[in-house]
Amino acid sequence: MEGETEAESTTFPKEIVRFLAGSGGHSLILRGMAGTGKTTLALQMIEELAQLQQSYYMSTRVSDHSLFSQFPWLMDKVKEGEILKARKKLRKKADSEMQVEKILLGLASIKGEMKGEKVKAPRTELRRLEGNIESGEEEGAPAETTGEDEITVTVGSMMPEIEMAYDVVDKALPERTLIIIDSIDALADKYGVPPSRLINVLQKDLVEGCGTNVVYVLETPDPLLDYLGDGVLYLSLDSTTGRRIREMDLLKLRGCEIRQPKYVYTLLGGRVRTFEYSRYSKPEQPKPFEPVIASNERCMSTGNADLDSMLEGGLRKGTIALIELSPGVPVVSSAQIEHAIICNFAAQGHGVAWMPTKKTGADAAREELLGFLTPEVFDKNVRILEPHAASESPRNYTLSLEGGDVKVDIKWQDIQYALRDAKQPFLASIGFDSLESIYGQDVLDGLMDFMTSLLNNDGILVGTVTPSVRSTNRLADLAHTHVRIDKTSGVTVIRGEEPFTAPHAMVAPDSGDFRPRLVPIL
Repeated sequence: MEGETEAESTTFPKEIVRFLAGSGGHSLILRGMAGTGKTTLALQMIEELAQLQQSYYMSTRVSDHSLFSQFPWLMDKVKEGEILKARKKLRKKADSEMQVEKILLGLASIKGEMKGEKVKAPRTELRRLEGNIESGEEEGAPAETTGEDEITVTVGSMMPEIEMAYDVVDKALPERTLIIIDSIDALADKYGVPPSRLINVLQKDLVEGCGTNVVYVLETPDPLLDYLGDGVLYLSLDSTTGRRIREMDLLKLRGCEIRQPKYVYTLLGGRVRTFEYSRYSKPEQPKPFEPVIASNERCMSTGNADLDSMLEGGLRKGTIALIELSPGVPVVSSAQIEHAIICNFAAQGHGVAWMPTKKTGADAAREELLGFLTPEVFDKNVRILEPHAASESPRNYTLSLEGGDVKVDIKWQDIQYALRDAKQPFLASIGFDSLESIYGQDVLDGLMDFMTSLLNNDGILVGTVTPSVRSTNRLADLAHTHVRIDKTSGVTVIRGEEPFTAPHAMVAPDSGDFRPRLVPIL
């Protein structure tokens, strides 16, 4: 998106970073449905922790070539030494260690040999598992002893991928390493052992034995192995709206406070980007509104370049646009869209007839836009429609309504006269919850004459509807443009019904602005 910094484009859950950066070793189970981005998330964990830990990524499903093709940024990380994918080394190691040896270790001499040597990761459970595989036993058992102070262990390339992971940990000790196994199911299947057995081995040797962080990617969304991990992440897709909404559940992060248990995220640009809870409030120092000119002469811009792009150029002249709020969505979410349209018309000298949602008073509505627009520009080009009883004294930026008959109160000739110093085409921005509360549920019939004249003069009607509005279905039938605003896991999401678009997360605006940035959820 335009104007985004690198940090903004790769927003990542702080809880995961704190969990893996905390003291001691941690195991994390990452599971989810196919196509949810498990590999992408696992790789990005490496990037997020690059300054704290060296990482080793073990892929049993995807070749190096495919990974680098899908994630070009990985190559730079490999060159920087942040990711170790030493498969060539692994093959050489396997070729040179095909033989099985017996090593007799005197327990008394171990202490002496270890003096002055670099600390290494314990391989007790790994050797036990390899011995069981070699002997054909299904269950793990203690290694055989050949004497009072002797232990028989097997070394070699029986499980070369895991051996390489242990070697990486050895090299990094006493510093911590992040090991990612993608996937633990495929690795377990390769060696004919249950995934739980492999997880137990790595948990005891690496996580508990030397404080290594290990992430297990599971190909199945089933929670059968959740109890084995210190943390559990679950990725899912919600398609109830006909679009894919990606959600990340932080089911468990032992010892780490989870402030946002569920994140909406996107895989835009091959990266995981999550969206945090946010709520708009007017900035203390608003920036003057900079008008946006539509790229198409037949359209007027919404004042938000991201929304223009989503709507294929903006709002077409002489048409109706509908902004629909789903249940539970605060009006402030639609106001950010509505205010941008109003400011863009007014800042270019076009007239605006405005009835705010929730029967917001004229003074409060005007105050929300001052700072973005000067009082002179607002008062010249905007007329706020309000009931006569709501105003003790008329102001030059209001148009009083008697409240009896909408056909009499809102007439094209009256709007033209009130906005005689402004340019056409005009904008009529109407909150239909306010309109219906004044004139009743059948208000649309009485508004038709005004709407027809407005549209015939290339004007645009923007109707905002809340769940209680009865005119929604008829407006949807008439609308050339229809957007819907939902709330998903605390994140405000906007999607186009007409034109049909992917969902976009409404991200907090830049400092001093009120226009949300819209990020596609792909």
